[in-house]
Amino acid sequence: MPPPQQLDSLLRETPAARPRIGVVTVGIPTHNRSDLLERALRSVLAQTYKDLEIIVSDDASSDDTPRRMSEFKDPRIVYLRSEQNAGIAPNTNKCLEHATGELLLMLNDDDELEPSAIEKLSQPFRRPTNGVAPEKVALTWCPCSVQAADRQVKWVTDAGPAVEESLDLVVGLFDGTRGPRFCGIMVRTADARLVGGYTVRHGPIPDVGNWTQVAIRRDYVVCIPDALARYTSHNASCTGTSKAKAWQEAGEAIFEDLARYYEKSGDITRLRRLRASRRNFVCGLLITVIMQSKGRLGWVKPAVTELVRVPQYFLTPMLVRRLLVDGHKLFRSPATSRTGSHPVQVLPDRTP
Repeated sequence: MPPPQQLDSLLRETPAARPRIGVVTVGIPTHNRSDLLERALRSVLAQTYKDLEIIVSDDASSDDTPRRMSEFKDPRIVYLRSEQNAGIAPNTNKCLEHATGELLLMLNDDDELEPSAIEKLSQPFRRPTNGVAPEKVALTWCPCSVQAADRQVKWVTDAGPAVEESLDLVVGLFDGTRGPRFCGIMVRTADARLVGGYTVRHGPIPDVGNWTQVAIRRDYVVCIPDALARYTSHNASCTGTSKAKAWQEAGEAIFEDLARYYEKSGDITRLRRLRASRRNFVCGLLITVIMQSKGRLGWVKPAVTELVRVPQYFLTPMLVRRLLVDGHKLFRSPATSRTGSHPVQVLPDRTP
């Protein structure tokens, strides 16, 4: 996280310091996925909630993304283009830095939203949910339909209680009992900025590093039970192309940042709960990377290599549980069935 003086300066100098109340910013970081980007953008334009700002941050795409974006005339769209590739975290931060909305949802360029997503996810920030006041809500989230590139649904990720303590969601993510994805999470723009935005320290999953830190700084999270987002699983995604070691290091860094917050606040009880799930979190990340690489030429050998490389993360009950719950997905063709999920979010594929 940046030093306090840098954060103060950042908040003063960017539009997010003066949020437009009622407006929801949807950020779409993108790189060389013009077809999928257009699909994602049209899903936002089809929202029943119309008070939107849509920021598309193009990380130096070499395809026809600029031409396609020029064809959209909706005044709510802001198109930002970088001439040099910056990577996942900096490009996502560009969306955050230019956001003027009170609330924020980041949408991967290969994912989609159902028409009522913004309307339903934003409601708990405006009125009480199960007796919980809006100011106590850290974030809202929903399960997601996991689909193939052709939009055939493979499964639907796990939901959670309507309202639960924020740490319960984080530990649920670590233990594999909650299925949030980045495209199905809404936060306050100011909160996403206050924890330092998206950091390179968190490797290919800076989204997880950001929203988990946002979560633990307020009391509760709210889960909308409907699958309001469509997460696209394909071999060209960040999960399918990143090295497992990078995911391991990212998971360890995210855990350390969360633990540091509880250490500084002196909350030993919550710190112990978090620590108890550390190995599960990294194990889950590594298993997910292995599962996402399935189908690519020679994928079995790297999978076995990972099992041998870090046995401290695989020799756990978590591995057995994940194989029982998710193992069948290694052999499954796309189908419209409903089952559990692996708790990982990914951002657009680009240079780490």
